[in-house]
Amino acid sequence: MSMSNRAAKLTKTHRVLKKHFKPCSTTDRPVMEQLLYACCLEGAGHESADEAFAKLQQTYFDWNEVRVTTVSELTEAMGDLNGAGDAAMRLKRMLQAIFESYYSFDLELLKKESIGKAVKQLKKLD
Repeated sequence: MSMSNRAAKLTKTHRVLKKHFKPCSTTDRPVMEQLLYACCLEGAGHESADEAFAKLQQTYFDWNEVRVTTVSELTEAMGDLNGAGDAAMRLKRMLQAIFESYYSFDLELLKKESIGKAVKQLKKLD
């Protein structure tokens, strides 16, 4: 397949996808919160993930409190999120891995790294 043919197919595919799907709203969350939001988003819709993530932020004082909370309490706090139990386990695992790797809950330093290094460090987390 020639390069121009591939580019034309990608352009057409992009046009079709834009017709059928609306773009998700993006937010300027810190890197760590974006990872935690992804834990809520897996297997759920954006609206319910937004709602569950907001409930977590309102219910708990900080992310360390979420880390030491039981999975059943987190599941309850996440409300009607599809697969809330699984999301709570992913959230706790991610927070524990971040804490053990960095001894804090700040991953903004990854923005300063090259993409390759940042991806390697993120893959080590879980």
